[in-house]
Amino acid sequence: MTTWGVHNDRPEIDPIADGAVRIGWDEVGDLTLIEPSRDAFKAAVAARMPEVGEPQIPSAAGTLYRFVHELHDGDVVVCPNRKTSTLDIGTVTGAYQHHPESAVHQHWRPVSWVRTGVPRTELSTAAQNELGSATTLFTIRTGADEIGHLMSAPAHDDEPDFAWTRFYAPLVDALLTYRDDRTTLLEKLWNAAQASGRQELFKYLRSDHYVDGTRGPIRDVDPFTILGTFNRGIRPEARSDIARALGDEFGVQAPSPTTFPGVPLVNNLASWFFLPEDERDEHAIPALWELCVAATEYAAAATEHSRERLVSAFDACATGSTRKLTMGIFWSRPESFGAYDSLNTSLLKQEFPELAARLSLGSRIDGESFLANTEAFAAWLVEPGTPFSTFAEFSNAAFEAASVPPGNAETSTPGETEAVEQPSAPSTTTGESYGIDSIREDGGFVTASDLETMLERLRTKKNIILQGPPGTGKTWLARRLAWALCDERGSTRVQVVQFHPSLSYEDFVRGWRPSATGLELADGPFLDMCGQAALDPEHPYVLVIEEINRGNPAQIFGELLTLMEADKRSPDYAMRLAYPRGDEQFFVPPNLHVVGTMNVADRSLAIVDMALRRRFAFVDLAPSFGEDWVEHVSGLGYDRDLLEVYGARVLKLNDSIAADNALGRQYAVGHSYFTPATRLDETGLTTQEWWSRVVKTAVQPLLEEYWFDRPDLAASGVTQLLGG
Repeated sequence: MTTWGVHNDRPEIDPIADGAVRIGWDEVGDLTLIEPSRDAFKAAVAARMPEVGEPQIPSAAGTLYRFVHELHDGDVVVCPNRKTSTLDIGTVTGAYQHHPESAVHQHWRPVSWVRTGVPRTELSTAAQNELGSATTLFTIRTGADEIGHLMSAPAHDDEPDFAWTRFYAPLVDALLTYRDDRTTLLEKLWNAAQASGRQELFKYLRSDHYVDGTRGPIRDVDPFTILGTFNRGIRPEARSDIARALGDEFGVQAPSPTTFPGVPLVNNLASWFFLPEDERDEHAIPALWELCVAATEYAAAATEHSRERLVSAFDACATGSTRKLTMGIFWSRPESFGAYDSLNTSLLKQEFPELAARLSLGSRIDGESFLANTEAFAAWLVEPGTPFSTFAEFSNAAFEAASVPPGNAETSTPGETEAVEQPSAPSTTTGESYGIDSIREDGGFVTASDLETMLERLRTKKNIILQGPPGTGKTWLARRLAWALCDERGSTRVQVVQFHPSLSYEDFVRGWRPSATGLELADGPFLDMCGQAALDPEHPYVLVIEEINRGNPAQIFGELLTLMEADKRSPDYAMRLAYPRGDEQFFVPPNLHVVGTMNVADRSLAIVDMALRRRFAFVDLAPSFGEDWVEHVSGLGYDRDLLEVYGARVLKLNDSIAADNALGRQYAVGHSYFTPATRLDETGLTTQEWWSRVVKTAVQPLLEEYWFDRPDLAASGVTQLLGG
């Protein structure tokens, strides 16, 4: 049995009333008259719908073919309703039908609807994301078991069951008894993994990087990471199975939970609370144990001693983003603490701004701030008129609020703004909170520790440049680092410009420009951004400069090169600009940051002036074809085993490029070439066909440019990538 998703963008069609799902491409006619082969369907689409265009023919034909020949009686179908954010779920009950009398979408498959109007929030985040596919017909893999569970479970409008809170605390107490015997603790963890029947979901704990360069299972662990085994982006039944197995293994008397309303989840790509063995400090895991003990002590009695212990323990662990730390503490004692993850902070800022103003909601806070948050939130929960009585209720409301369709939200998602001639009033942070974990969740293949280093350099140096070979995601990462610094996805405090050979100081900073009355002195995007930052000194602002060395940076920045230095961001160093307004003395605001990107493999680019180099921190980005890349791309439906083979081929090719005296590592082929933006089933291709097309249309021209005078090497590289 296969689970299918069917999108319908026609509001006049009602699948429930039809007792069927329907798709378009009506001009193709009765699909039963076409020979049952993909080639025949491609020929039919090409002949009867030439307007589709050759690149889209395989996708359209593949959808029609699957609708007729791969949907079978008993298969499950899910129709997401974007307007209401609900799902209709049913089973296929008959063969394909052609309905020429229908005005639109004449291709039908009869369906018996089992559940209708099911809120999307009954699915895990990973399953909801899978349903966001932009294609008409697609297979559902990640959420298939969850959909099956919804079909077998009766519809209910009951209040959420927070009984899980009575299980977490005693499990943590049991874990804490093994603080000084973690060898036994790990043995019991592996026992629970086997007993759960979900051993494959523990694979992520078996890939530690040892100091000697080898890899294997984790050899130490903290209580939060163990709790994370069933508080990740996996389906509810799997979470229940793992929680039950852990409860049995550690002798927890409280019933294991079957539902988890209000429990924040860690990202599957960042589920450990510590770094790999070859990167972490020897005190990192003991510090996490101390934090868990301190949290339980404070929850038992909020004395001055327990407060001080909690603050000190929190600070010892707060080496990067602290959102995940607050989630772990929340799991340990959900009746006493709140989690300050992105969903909860977004709800606070949008719906409870007075409370939010009293809290520290950045992606990185210290122990004193966490303690102050905890006590302020607890006091708010007991105030008259507060709509929640527990942290768990609030957290569940935050999850439900995040599932509201954007069109129904009171505030829209913030985006980038165009430059204005006069600084506008500062915009407050009202969007979704954004941090290092968010970058990883978006598909960033940079480690959390490296991301924290980049943000630290940006905070202190004020100016950084991301440099690397083509396809290493420099522009993608530059924007997200800026959002993380601002702690807001799509922040309006982030603006993007691009340098090019004809750009001048007058364009970028200030110069004379034509107007209706002659010439007028106009500010460019840099001074506009400085003006906005100066009006809002409490918040960081970021200017992202794409391809910073494609222009002439020394000429474009002019005297600003001096003013951009981190230690010269004050009135004491103000100076007269090349085009001043009266007696104006200018300095760059200390809350303005600059992130540049630089392609070091482009022969046409200017050499970066040494004066510019002294004022920027430089961060090297390298191709990433490791586990994170495989995890991300396979999650889009591409074959995992093939991806591992393909990644090894690219790494081998990059070794050859690095060893070439005429090229070097800066000419390596980046992972962006091989990181698709769409699911495999949307392409109408196999994984092998997709790989071949990318190699031939994107990478082969690049290699031919690299080895323009040695075509045999370019051909050999292509053959190597294709496995020939």
